[in-house]
Amino acid sequence: MLAIRVCGRVNGSAGGPQVPLDKVSSAAAPPPSLRVVLEVAIRLLLAAIATVAGGTLLADAQTGAASAAPTHGFAIHGTLAQAPGFAGFAYAEPGAVRGGTVRQGTTITFNSTNRMRFPGKVPNELQFIHDSLMVRALDEPASFYGLLAESVEVAPDYSSARFTLRPEARWHDGAPVTADDVAFTFETLREHGLPLYRTTLEGVSITVEGPAQILFTAPGVGDWRYLELIATFPIQAGHFWRDRKLDTTTLDIPLGSGPYRVTEFEPNRRVVLERVADYWGRDLAVNRGLWNFEVIDTLYFRDRTALIEAVKAGYLDINREVNARHWTRLYDSPALDEGRLVRSSFPDREGGWLATILFNLRRPPLDDPRVREALSLAYDGPWTRETLFDGLYAAPGPLYGPGTLSAQGMAGEGERALLEPLLADLPEGILEAPGPPEIDTLDRRRRLRRADRLLREAGYVVRDGQRVNAETGAALTLNFVSTRASLDRVLAPWAQTLGRLGITLNRQFHDYVSGREEILSHRFDLTSAGFSAEYPPGRRERVFWHSERAGEPGYALAGAEDRALDATIEAMTAATSGDALMAASRAFERVIRWRHYMLPLWRNTDHWIIHHRDLVFPYGFINPGFYAVPSLWWRDGRRPER
Repeated sequence: MLAIRVCGRVNGSAGGPQVPLDKVSSAAAPPPSLRVVLEVAIRLLLAAIATVAGGTLLADAQTGAASAAPTHGFAIHGTLAQAPGFAGFAYAEPGAVRGGTVRQGTTITFNSTNRMRFPGKVPNELQFIHDSLMVRALDEPASFYGLLAESVEVAPDYSSARFTLRPEARWHDGAPVTADDVAFTFETLREHGLPLYRTTLEGVSITVEGPAQILFTAPGVGDWRYLELIATFPIQAGHFWRDRKLDTTTLDIPLGSGPYRVTEFEPNRRVVLERVADYWGRDLAVNRGLWNFEVIDTLYFRDRTALIEAVKAGYLDINREVNARHWTRLYDSPALDEGRLVRSSFPDREGGWLATILFNLRRPPLDDPRVREALSLAYDGPWTRETLFDGLYAAPGPLYGPGTLSAQGMAGEGERALLEPLLADLPEGILEAPGPPEIDTLDRRRRLRRADRLLREAGYVVRDGQRVNAETGAALTLNFVSTRASLDRVLAPWAQTLGRLGITLNRQFHDYVSGREEILSHRFDLTSAGFSAEYPPGRRERVFWHSERAGEPGYALAGAEDRALDATIEAMTAATSGDALMAASRAFERVIRWRHYMLPLWRNTDHWIIHHRDLVFPYGFINPGFYAVPSLWWRDGRRPER
């Protein structure tokens, strides 16, 4: 699926040789890509679903796909790597030293502690105080192992899942975690949660069968995507929340069941977590070698510059950098020269993070593809990547990155079957190439001449140096809204070029909470958005691109009411074979690119982390996102012998 982030999960393969902390870099040869494994897994999964539909039951979970018998986990692709009673995950370090404090910083503000309600932004750190029914293995394509759940029974056709809770599972106040808590969590999420969650849970029935047993039944068969959400969403304490209003934001500290509890809390200033000494799940295989820090101390900063200075001055121990110029230039300091701070770079195993600018088609003239193309022509990608980011970012490339899900060359038979009935409404050439000619291949003058021609064709002419609507005389002025102020150095040159075309670009930057609300409420002309490939595609594409709820906050950010785009998304979710899924994803990309629904800026294929030399990551660290650091790393400066 295509994950969108307005303003992260990265998988990779575990294992690998020991690498000194100061030698980890993107230049090192990465392990075999998980992408190939994922794509093979998709084929196996969908073929298995088709077999079930034909009446043949799947094999037991340990030898084939998930069965209706209770198991310690389930694998979407049909095979669990870990047998019952396994010792722990290969990417965790059972010999890690426990203790010490890790101090980290963030600029992402929050306005709530209730993650079941939308709108509302919860501190990221609160994910460590709650357990979920299961945990996803980071070194397998799509496998889940029991945490709160002792066992799970997944129907062969994925139409239902029954979870049985561990009798020892406890909230931090000593009360048992019950099936009523699980039901409360997902019933509340379905009514008040993020659009993605509401859509995923729509039609799913929830039946409490006993104090420790709960059954989820899907409205149809073959769509396993709801299981991933149910398995991994943090379960909330019903007896804590029932006395509180769920339709409003709150800053009450939730009751948790996980490895940490909150000990200090200053909204948007500081959140301190302390490891729970009598944590009920500390000896489970899924937790072995994890949660090593005694204290996780998070400070909040107004901007990235202040945060970076805090790292250099020794007030913080670790930071993930997302800006190439910051990575190469702002961390130079005596601490780095003396070796107190270490740079570690990890290659993204799934093709990287695609940065884009998204157009809001609800607002004229952005509903005109000629205007969107003209705006894109004014952006100089090669100059931006080389001059502003020291050449560390790659060209955008395909939407889904390298791999079989991305459109390539002439449309195949499956793509044609989807798009040919709608060709009358589609751009000429969509079946011949994945997208229109790359803007980067044109020189600056040719780009601007073409942009001017497109704008005039769309009815926008230049009068007294300003681009105006030829009929009404209204000036062409656009508002860019984002929470990422660092983008202004990219936008400023683009705005200057747009000015040569007579277009005014106003740039507005908000704090994370208010900016997120503006964007999800569709109060923007343009905004920043990031995309990464997650597999299989379909669920997120439906939420962020399908027109069925384009008028609702949080859905369809671009507001593209496009029959062809809808058809490709529906084909993704209905696919019963690997070939059908790939045809749908490729057709989806063709429509996105040919319609100019977004302006691709660059692709970042590495993850950059600067950290104190005493912080150590395990041998098999695969960087599944920065927030894996508090769970996988430890403070000692040494790695245990293996």
